[in-house]
Amino acid sequence: MGSIVSDASPFLYPFIVEYSLIAAAVLYVMWKNIGNNPMFRIEQSAEDALSRTSSSQSFHRVNCAGSSRGLFLGLFLLVISTICLIVFFVFIHHEDLNLLAVYLSDLSHSIIMLISIFAIIVGFFRVRALRFHYDRQDHLRDLLLRVSAFGLYTYAMFGIIAGTLSPLHYTPNLFVMITSCLTIIQVTLQSLFVADITCRSTYLPEHDNTKPGRQVITFLLIVNLTFWIIYTFEMQKVQASPVQLGFYGFMAWTVIVRTTLPLSIFFRFHSFITFAEVWKNSYKNICN
Repeated sequence: MGSIVSDASPFLYPFIVEYSLIAAAVLYVMWKNIGNNPMFRIEQSAEDALSRTSSSQSFHRVNCAGSSRGLFLGLFLLVISTICLIVFFVFIHHEDLNLLAVYLSDLSHSIIMLISIFAIIVGFFRVRALRFHYDRQDHLRDLLLRVSAFGLYTYAMFGIIAGTLSPLHYTPNLFVMITSCLTIIQVTLQSLFVADITCRSTYLPEHDNTKPGRQVITFLLIVNLTFWIIYTFEMQKVQASPVQLGFYGFMAWTVIVRTTLPLSIFFRFHSFITFAEVWKNSYKNICN
């Protein structure tokens, strides 16, 4: 039993940090709203509201239109990443194949980053057809995403420093630098995209069929789930980062990983939840 707890503790530790972060953010929002006096306006009778509530609860349909291609591509990427993850765990314990495992990890990570960056750029153009609502703000979501993004930025910056100040003719150093740079670009673009898409919604009848940008939202939803799996299971291993390990030393790099990686994991998980909310709430049928 003791060995199970010790083996599982590296994977359970980030959840403690994530829970503490959510609790702190919720308490901050509660503290910020204490003393506010909101004005309520009743627009319908209690009987009418009760009938509307009961009818909406009795009939609820989820419209999956405009998401099939994004779902297929996302699941395909998830399957490939899972296979790479399994191969990584097999190779990392063999001394002769250790370097190959690191190559596979960094290469697959970089490819997913490039694909997601391209998808986000396409998404910026697609969602322009949706209406932008300036009054839509979620301070709790924005706070959680910004704090967790800082963890990813910090993790990537340490990777850039280690990759740049180490000899670039050594291939793993170059891989680490490229992957870290792509991480910063991807996180920045995704944060801007989330801030934009959460304030948009359909407003024309033809949007019921076209669903502008929903394919991209579906794809990014699964991509962030893929990153969450990679960060949770693969990046927890200190051996997965030999360049940083050799540059900073075992103790220093372990502290860096234990400090920044939980925030990185939370950023991917919270982005997954945010894209799921956008997928559901921003593309409601106008004609219903």
